[in-house]
Amino acid sequence: MSVALKVGAEPAAAFDAFVEELAATLTRIGIEFEPGPEGRIVEGGFEVGRVTAWERPARALLEWHSAGWDPDDRTEVEVRCEAAGEATRLTVEHRGFGRQFWAEQEIVGWFADQVATPFLSRSSPRMFGNWLTDRAARRPFGGYARTSYRDPTHHRPSFGAVLAELQPGPDDVLLEIGCGGGAFLAQALRSGCRAAGVDHSAEMVQVARDVNADAVADGRLEIVQADAARLPFPDDAFTCAAMMQVFFFFLDPAAVLAECHRVLRDGGRLAVFTVAEEARGTAAAPEPMASRARFHTDEELVQLAQGAGFAEATVTRPDLEPHAREAGLPEDVVALFAGEQRAGQLLVAR
Repeated sequence: MSVALKVGAEPAAAFDAFVEELAATLTRIGIEFEPGPEGRIVEGGFEVGRVTAWERPARALLEWHSAGWDPDDRTEVEVRCEAAGEATRLTVEHRGFGRQFWAEQEIVGWFADQVATPFLSRSSPRMFGNWLTDRAARRPFGGYARTSYRDPTHHRPSFGAVLAELQPGPDDVLLEIGCGGGAFLAQALRSGCRAAGVDHSAEMVQVARDVNADAVADGRLEIVQADAARLPFPDDAFTCAAMMQVFFFFLDPAAVLAECHRVLRDGGRLAVFTVAEEARGTAAAPEPMASRARFHTDEELVQLAQGAGFAEATVTRPDLEPHAREAGLPEDVVALFAGEQRAGQLLVAR
């Protein structure tokens, strides 16, 4: 039994990327993979696989144990990376699997149920779109996300608009909800404020801690994995709060705003940057993310804030071009934020 993928990368890059992604994905489902010549794979204390050959980037070979109740059932898993013209063919082959089936035809049922169905379903529009949305924006994970969220250039104009509104200073304690890789926090901390960030992506939390390692070590910044609707902070903990590019993914935005109101001190200020529905299908809200987002009118945003307890709430459509220039973005990127059509919504509440 084998599966193969042809990818436009050198064999070494393909091999390293696959090993990294495999280890991260297995960890998310409770299986620990230790890559390398002495590596092994462990599930619930049971050794599922053991590396018997590690010939990067050509191949890796594992002795595999799929039946913990039968120690003699040992199979072989091989990962191969082979040059195929200007691309690389990545193959995973599992040899000898199938001894535990009660009838010979049962392996066909297992293959249809456990291999073919997940393969097809995860390339169908609904699940494929969900995966792309989560990986890139809703719950970022993977090597590309860990790199790009360290410096999300296209988000920096909204950073500038939010900071211009909040004007944090040394006496402020700032909260960012959906902090991603911590780039906004790094920029805000230059004001001398103290801060905290939350994100529900474990990988983004780690990136944000790395990006802001000095501030974390100095006690000026705390970054935690948490649900935006259940913030792990006491009442009146912050003087200001910010959200950017996350509000349209909240299942219960009213609950998130109520939590913001709870953790803000009297007179505390909130700035939320999101995009209006007229941006659907543009670079500001591309598919498939747009179909999985919740858009609000300006009036709905004001009503949500007031319903959460904020006495004052307004929505503006800020001009992001000056902030894009201030961020030092290239002219072709600045051009994305120019023009009279302003679909970015900035909710400010107190």
